[in-house]
Amino acid sequence: MKDGIIIQARTGSTRLHNKILLPFYGEQRIIDILIANIKAACPGKEVVLATTSRSQDDVLEEVARQAGIACFRGDEDDVLDRFVQAAEAFGLERIIRVCSDNPFLRPDTFQVFFDAYDREPADYIAYGFADGRPTIKSHLGLFAEFTTADALRRAAALTQEKLYREHVTIYLYTHPQEFKVRLLPLPDELEGRLDLRFTLDTMDDFVLLQQLYATWYEQTDHSVHALLKLVEAHPDYRAKMLENIARNEK
Repeated sequence: MKDGIIIQARTGSTRLHNKILLPFYGEQRIIDILIANIKAACPGKEVVLATTSRSQDDVLEEVARQAGIACFRGDEDDVLDRFVQAAEAFGLERIIRVCSDNPFLRPDTFQVFFDAYDREPADYIAYGFADGRPTIKSHLGLFAEFTTADALRRAAALTQEKLYREHVTIYLYTHPQEFKVRLLPLPDELEGRLDLRFTLDTMDDFVLLQQLYATWYEQTDHSVHALLKLVEAHPDYRAKMLENIARNEK
């Protein structure tokens, strides 16, 4: 089986246009950080930046070229089809889906999903909370999702509903009668932490995470534990996260 990582990206975010291309840490943009971390953690894996066919996203094709990764361009709104087409274009059978607005994403956990599949194949694998909620339905922004090209093709054939076409994997984990879903337990220190927001949608998020990232990157060992300690040491970070969660409920 050919494994790959598909990064979902576009510049036309309605809440913060060009958010992944704004200077985030020094000269690095979020998309630069994301791609570099994925390449370092996943040598030998195909990495594809899947963006839209709109001319405004030509810049992302250039980002991919400069980073030495593949690019696929498809429908802006039918992201499920974009993923199906990208997987077929590069012969990918097992896929890690990455959202491009998560600067704290942990690519070092991607192999956990591939190993879990090797032990027991499934259509969808992700970390999940004890209440059965996959982390994509939270604001953590630390973990990706695993699926297969076959599962995405089947989902695409089963639904034309806008919600499912736009959000790629929702149909999979909300239809366990049709797809085999496995949720892996979170590390204990993250279980139940619905008060944390490391994903980025708005300028408020950007300013907070930019400040947090600089301190975390320069003064810690870059672990999740250190990130949580940093938030605990600055009650204003957590207070702002809670405000942003309330404004951007998933």
